[in-house]
Amino acid sequence: MARICLVVTNGCAPDPRVERHARWLVELGYDVTIFAWDREHTLDVKSKRNGYVIQRTRTSKAKSSASIIRQKKRFLRSLKGQYDLIIHNDSDSIGTKNLDAPFSILDLHDIAHAWPIMQKTSLLRRILSSRMKRTLRKNVSRFGGFLTSSPGLSDYFDREFQFKSTVLLNVRNSSPLPRPMTKKIGFFGRIRDYDAMVLLIESCKKIGFSPIFAGDGACVDRLTKNYPNIDYRGPFDENDLNELMAEIDVMYALYNPERENIRRGALPVKMFDAAAFGRPTVTTANTPMGEFCLKNKLGTVATFGDVDAISNAILHAYELDVVVNHAEEDEQKKFMTVIESILDTHQEGSS
Repeated sequence: MARICLVVTNGCAPDPRVERHARWLVELGYDVTIFAWDREHTLDVKSKRNGYVIQRTRTSKAKSSASIIRQKKRFLRSLKGQYDLIIHNDSDSIGTKNLDAPFSILDLHDIAHAWPIMQKTSLLRRILSSRMKRTLRKNVSRFGGFLTSSPGLSDYFDREFQFKSTVLLNVRNSSPLPRPMTKKIGFFGRIRDYDAMVLLIESCKKIGFSPIFAGDGACVDRLTKNYPNIDYRGPFDENDLNELMAEIDVMYALYNPERENIRRGALPVKMFDAAAFGRPTVTTANTPMGEFCLKNKLGTVATFGDVDAISNAILHAYELDVVVNHAEEDEQKKFMTVIESILDTHQEGSS
């Protein structure tokens, strides 16, 4: 059976979309490895889950923006091996030099060239963002297939980069848990947006809710330093998610709508995860994610920056029941159609 590797420029602690795809591949008998970057040197170098291997690389610890760029390049160029298919997750993972495969796929969860200017905008960050955008444009022709995580992102990449993609929503099958009704709200995922976390903390103070934070990300140290008493659980993996979800009544997925990826249609994985466990989500009003949330009755929306609106949205969500209308199997079929069409092409060419 074919050997497949997936490349991601985070620690995969966790990366639900990447690990879900790895699991699907293993279930069909493929040999699967995920290459991940342990930037903080806190994760197991090698983990085995559900039949796939997560192999993490540690470069020198990166603190400044410039050193993060350098260490990410070192990580990508350190990866070696011969595979039948490489799946690059987001466009910042395409700088590998020593991974060889007849075919590759680009899976765009988000708009990676929007990340450098996510926390703040400076000349250096604008240059980096522009360079990443040019790199993607330059490399489009090398991929045998494209995946995106939302209709909005699919439209964006088609319009701006002239390639068609298969949309795979980040859904999981419904496995609802009893609601504890203890006025706890969770944020489980990459902690990148400090202002959004502060809005959650301040909104909870106003209405007597308790926030729970779990995950890694660039803003963790700043958040825990400025709010030393918050309930922060650290990084988590798929096996921890069930216990985390069991503790909360509402999921928080509010993002700044001025950011390009939010404007263009990114949909938060945590909204789908929450719905599968029977938890409503509070997300951003007047954005594609907010419209999707309301249309599918997955929760409530609030204006970013408005503590009163966020507080009211949390209270409203607390009273909601969520029913999931999307099935993981539907997304799995679309995913495997792309994978198998590429591998079948390779096998026919080799015969």
